[in-house]
Amino acid sequence: MRIKALLLSVVLVLCFAEIGQTQLRFSGVRLGYLNPKGSKAGMMLGVDVTNQMDESLELGINVSAFRKSYEQTSEIARTVSSGGLVESTVQKELEFTTFFLPIMAEAVAHLGRDRSHFFLNGGLGYEMLWNKENNLQEGKKDTRYYHGFAWLASAGYQIGLGLHSGLTAEIFYHGATVKRNESKNTAGLPVWSEVDLSGFGFRGGLRWGLW
Repeated sequence: MRIKALLLSVVLVLCFAEIGQTQLRFSGVRLGYLNPKGSKAGMMLGVDVTNQMDESLELGINVSAFRKSYEQTSEIARTVSSGGLVESTVQKELEFTTFFLPIMAEAVAHLGRDRSHFFLNGGLGYEMLWNKENNLQEGKKDTRYYHGFAWLASAGYQIGLGLHSGLTAEIFYHGATVKRNESKNTAGLPVWSEVDLSGFGFRGGLRWGLW
């Protein structure tokens, strides 16, 4: 596991070093929906900062944010008025917010030079997760922080709008398993807590500054 993390770190350093030597610009915004294995599904918003390397390839950085809030409630009473109005008394028992932030070096390969064309998108980076939970029944609050490497692969279609802008639609797979509490048990074996944030999603966006 340490060798894998080291290799990924080296790749990321090389990617960000190469990207850092280019003239980056804000080139797009994407809004989508992700269904992770270890969390409830929610919306994801991301921005692209890239540089055009040639007529088919962009290199840059993508920063995305996923947020999902949830409340657990139950009905404890119900009354019916003389006019037939049904009123429920509801109590809130649990509330939590899940927020994770993937930051990735990305490559966008355009499969054609027409204003409307297919494209492929790949990314490799680091992901941070914060889960804030408030158990109102037990009077307990907790915020857990996880982190780990992440990657993304997608395929989509871009429709030209203006001379240097376009709309995009794509299907993607987000891969990430984030961890916390890494230690060793009484037998000296490594143990940790983890959340699998991998899952499929779809997103649409607006891109500009294109050739």
